[in-house]
Amino acid sequence: MKKTLWIAIFGLMLFAAACGKKTDTKSSQTAQEEPSSEALSENSLSATVQKLDNGKLSVETGDGKVLTFDVNGATLDKTWELMPGDEVEISYEGTEPQDGMTVKSVTVSVPYEFTTEDFNDEQNLYGEITAINDSSITVKEIPDFREAALEGENTEGKKYGDTVTFQRPSFEIDLTQGGLKVGGEISVYYLGELSNNPVAFYTITEDALEGEDADHLKVKGTIESVDGDVFTLKSDDTHSFRFTTDGNNDLTKEVETNKGKTVEVSYSTSLKARVSLAEGIKVVE
Repeated sequence: MKKTLWIAIFGLMLFAAACGKKTDTKSSQTAQEEPSSEALSENSLSATVQKLDNGKLSVETGDGKVLTFDVNGATLDKTWELMPGDEVEISYEGTEPQDGMTVKSVTVSVPYEFTTEDFNDEQNLYGEITAINDSSITVKEIPDFREAALEGENTEGKKYGDTVTFQRPSFEIDLTQGGLKVGGEISVYYLGELSNNPVAFYTITEDALEGEDADHLKVKGTIESVDGDVFTLKSDDTHSFRFTTDGNNDLTKEVETNKGKTVEVSYSTSLKARVSLAEGIKVVE
């Protein structure tokens, strides 16, 4: 019986050893097949773009640290071509961002234009029409002297400023009740520089300034292409503008439905921006 007991104990020891060996082998295989959690981890960094040059992106973090990343092969934001001042989210692998490391993607969270006063207001001049024909309109500026007066400047008797001639393109929109005529006062939204043949794309006469439509900037053109939230409006051979519907599904569907048609786009932010924010479209004849 003693012999039988030892045989049973020895059998149990062999079984336990075999089980232990099998478990260890499986654990070893698992460790070899699965990368470490650190290697798999994907993190993101919020920063502001300083410069993008030859695939090297320099940014400044919130605590003032400047880092340069390799973005060759990275997925870049298709809506916004990166420029200094953009606030971005940078995706990378690892626990901490390292200077010179290769990153996976860069997405613009807040475009430079949306935080810059120059891009929040479209270029505009208010004045009196002194000459007009089918190709141009000449306006003598009536400046707003309130700021000058507040600074102590004598504005008594002053009314007019510079005289500017604007080109009238085929895509010009005129908001008026009594029409465009010499002597009438007008607000002109324009492209380019006042000193170099500016283009008047949207005008509002004084008699229409109090109307609801005057609160919305507009530009006319043909919807040339649509790529997700972004569409391109071609106004003529030299003027094209990009807009985003910014996740507005109803507006995106409307844009897709009217691709190839001539429309008026109401928008916010300036046409000088890389992409302006579309607020609505209206098909025109």
